[in-house]
Amino acid sequence: MLKTPEITRRIHDNLSIVLSFAFGQPAIIKFIEQEFKGEWKYLNKCVHELSERRADRALLEMATQLRVLDDAEDLNDYYKQERASPLGHVAQADGTTTELHFRDMTNKLMHASGYEWRLGGDEPKIIVHSNRTRPLAIGRNQYQSINGSRWRTNVLGSSCLCPLAASRRLGLPK
Repeated sequence: MLKTPEITRRIHDNLSIVLSFAFGQPAIIKFIEQEFKGEWKYLNKCVHELSERRADRALLEMATQLRVLDDAEDLNDYYKQERASPLGHVAQADGTTTELHFRDMTNKLMHASGYEWRLGGDEPKIIVHSNRTRPLAIGRNQYQSINGSRWRTNVLGSSCLCPLAASRRLGLPK
């Protein structure tokens, strides 16, 4: 098993990829549209498909690594004690919205059926989709999907990930 400093380095590497994609993609697209006229098949594939696929993979890897680190270092308890701000919000299967906190964030990212990037503006958003989207009433005010999920989507602000890397619990060793 990897030691905490190595897991932390990998989390930072993946966060760098996620943030670079989220904040840099609109600028790259604008540049391409201004400078390259006509059909640029492989350039477009690189800019649109490959970079998003890499960002998706980095997001999933980061969630997995955060879970491993949480299991080793009790990060979830630390964030609860620090009263950390929510990292986003979750659209539940019953139509309500709840706050998204650390451990739930890692679970949602790991079990998602896909990610949708809403880029541009001051804060890019990552929409995380559940692969279990058909709600089923199981009792008074209780819902779950046919496949067992109680949530449909969650919205994660890209900038909400930054404090995770800046946390003294995730600081790189000297």
